[in-house]
Amino acid sequence: MRTLTLTKLAARAEVLVLRRQATVMARRAAYGAVAAVFGLCVLILLHVIGTMALLQFAHLPPFTTALIVLGVDIAFTLIFALLASGNIADPVLAEARLVRDQSLEQVRESLTLAALIRAVVFLGRRK
Repeated sequence: MRTLTLTKLAARAEVLVLRRQATVMARRAAYGAVAAVFGLCVLILLHVIGTMALLQFAHLPPFTTALIVLGVDIAFTLIFALLASGNIADPVLAEARLVRDQSLEQVRESLTLAALIRAVVFLGRRK
């Protein structure tokens, strides 16, 4: 009976692990989508506005102006890309994995002990 209880506990923990992993993946996808949308907006708007502002107010050559706008684009894109790829620790996920692993280990030990007892009983009956 204990083996069945441990197996059920391991299955519940596995479901929780999979749900939490799906949540983390969805969050990363959302950050990635924000990075992509922001990257496009940056490329469109900052190129135009930044180039015009630098040309008009700073009196910089067009090539230098383009390099400055590109540098700003890259900075914002990298910030959101790093947010999307970050590995944020989830204590519930870690605990669920621990419970799952411990339960499965106890099931293995229980099954090994049951097999050993069966073998000993079988050998005892043969004599």
